[in-house]
Amino acid sequence: MRLRATLVLFASCLIVAAPSRAAREPLDVLLEASASGAELRPRLLAFADSVAAADAVRASQAIAWAGLSYARDGVPDSAISCYERAVALDPGEPRRVELASALLMRLAAGDAARAHDVLQQVQPINPELPETSQATVQGLFAWSHFMAGQTDSATRLFAPVERWLSVHQEWRYRMACVAFERKDYVTAMVLLTPLAVASRTFDQDVMDILKQSAEQMGVENRLRPMLINEIQQRDRIEQELLSELGARRVRFRGTDGFPLGGTVLAPPAVTRPRAAVVLVAPGDTLALYDSLAVGLRRMGLAVLLLDPRGSGHSVAPSCPLPDSWRGREARMQAAVAGDVEEAAAALARQVGSDSTQYVVVGVGATGPIAVQAAARGRGVRAVMLVSPTASAADRGSMRAAVSALKTPIYFQTGPEDFTTWPLIDVLYEATDPRASRVADSGKFGNRATLFRRDRQIFDRFSRWLSETWPRRAGPRATPPSRPRQG
Repeated sequence: MRLRATLVLFASCLIVAAPSRAAREPLDVLLEASASGAELRPRLLAFADSVAAADAVRASQAIAWAGLSYARDGVPDSAISCYERAVALDPGEPRRVELASALLMRLAAGDAARAHDVLQQVQPINPELPETSQATVQGLFAWSHFMAGQTDSATRLFAPVERWLSVHQEWRYRMACVAFERKDYVTAMVLLTPLAVASRTFDQDVMDILKQSAEQMGVENRLRPMLINEIQQRDRIEQELLSELGARRVRFRGTDGFPLGGTVLAPPAVTRPRAAVVLVAPGDTLALYDSLAVGLRRMGLAVLLLDPRGSGHSVAPSCPLPDSWRGREARMQAAVAGDVEEAAAALARQVGSDSTQYVVVGVGATGPIAVQAAARGRGVRAVMLVSPTASAADRGSMRAAVSALKTPIYFQTGPEDFTTWPLIDVLYEATDPRASRVADSGKFGNRATLFRRDRQIFDRFSRWLSETWPRRAGPRATPPSRPRQG
């Protein structure tokens, strides 16, 4: 207990000591002041040119962030050009990993061999006994060997890090490709079955390898029934949770026809309830959101937990898994932001809630999407951002969107969110401080798990929401210039 109290006190001190905008690094200011990638990239490159002679490391970071911006906007050639310049200035591991990853994503002629050469300088000294921190580098090195046609070398390099990398979907797919090439069909099927289930068999690359593996093993007639059984079993487990929560699944479509899924919770005996659309973070499970969803329902809100494209029940061949966002992150975020209005309409059809006025909740990586949704959705009356995170390439556009919003924002954070506090400070300064709030929880946890450990969050949020979105017209109290609750 004494240790926990000490940690909470330390975390509180960190909040108070969070750097103000005036004290921020020049690179951070550049990121936050640029409203778009087209605006950000030339500023970063000009900054790099101005400091390269005196500070090669900082110049390299600026160029690498320009590369990240290009990559997220779907311009891989320009991204790789930036990463190559960054490596020339700072040939350390982070820059080399960025360049190699981009090369292995593009896979033009010679890219695999180039990635191999880039990574050779930072590969683990003892590849048979690498440390956990070296797993990604060794995995990339192994993948570069495989893409260059060296399957045996890739197998040897993957073996010591497989247990660490296999928790990530993209790495499971890559290791399955190696296993399939060496005719280890059992391993390929073990690695890919969870991906087939998560994508509900919509990932064509995954399904192709599974089908070929099953054919080679003589069990092709059993593959489809096995996958259907696995999906149904997962759905049964999920249905048990839905029943406990008094929730139900809903399906609808985006404006472009993409199939979307979500979970609906309706408050009992409330006519035309107010609505809340919660953007589930990609890769999160429904179970993580039980307390958040139930707490909002107890506030009298009808709730729809929206599965973002590529997750949960929002899957299709064009976007079967979260990893399918790579190289088009900007477009996918915009698409999901547009789905929020459709989600509010679907919730209204299900429970009779008001689709013209609602709350949007962003959790973790869906924070920027929630802000985009508020900027384009005329009915968004309030935004709640829980442990919000944003790519370096998105911080400026997110801040610009927040600054333009007339919608108030409630920031919810906890002691484990110390890496997000600088972003929250920047975003808060861009809001109307008379209407927005930063609420700190002293309980451990982050993102949706905060609501399990701190039930007072809902009391604070409910009071704020009643001031921000009163049921009857009336003046709103003017809070202090920088209120913090918790």
